[in-house]
Amino acid sequence: MKVWQQYLEEEIRALRQIESTQQEAIESAARILADCTKKEGIIRVFGCGHSHLIADDVFYRSATLGNVQALLEEAVTGNTQITKSGFLEKMEGYAEKIIDYYRFEPNDVVICISNSGNNAVTLEFAKICQERGFPVIVLTNTEYSATLKPRHSSGKHLMDFGDVVISNCSAIGDAAVAIEGLPMKVGSTSSIPFIFLINAILAEAVDLCVKEGFIPDVYYNGSLRVNNPALGEHNFAIIDKYFYRMRNL
Repeated sequence: MKVWQQYLEEEIRALRQIESTQQEAIESAARILADCTKKEGIIRVFGCGHSHLIADDVFYRSATLGNVQALLEEAVTGNTQITKSGFLEKMEGYAEKIIDYYRFEPNDVVICISNSGNNAVTLEFAKICQERGFPVIVLTNTEYSATLKPRHSSGKHLMDFGDVVISNCSAIGDAAVAIEGLPMKVGSTSSIPFIFLINAILAEAVDLCVKEGFIPDVYYNGSLRVNNPALGEHNFAIIDKYFYRMRNL
């Protein structure tokens, strides 16, 4: 079997394991997001390093809820000066400043994402939000996290601060395929199941809303408006609705 096929098999394995082990957590998370949406709350999504890509994937994106906001704190996303951000994401005390900047509202919900669940900023982000009464959904790798010595002074991992915790079921060490003659494996494993999970939760939340008589704000693909201007008007109306409630929309 070729390396690319081995990689495919590993990612399919993770997705099938999610299907067989995470159903209850996925549906519980979707319930929280649906209730938030029906109450006109904002779904605030946060992750450091490569985990911020998961948040970015569902922010102002076709086929996703308009009330989703990615909290893209430049210092810890790694978009620029990536090695420096790797140190900053481990710095205790920083998360509270990010939370305060975005001025959460009473009906908001938080999704925190980290594969290792072992970096201070995301852990404290979840902890502080819980303490302030916001429901917290954690996307992590529970099996991997349990193997890691805690970095945080609390001795805790991110998964200790979620009202709902969902595992991406990916390989320990975030690497899929061994190549003979190479000491490390290749093919990162965490992003694909994370992307699946966050989109699956949001899609399930939309279904709950509609079945309960509430039509949520969902974006069309922006490119479609060249054929149908009404779709662009639909999207622009969603932007106007949330523009002053999301500091980076």
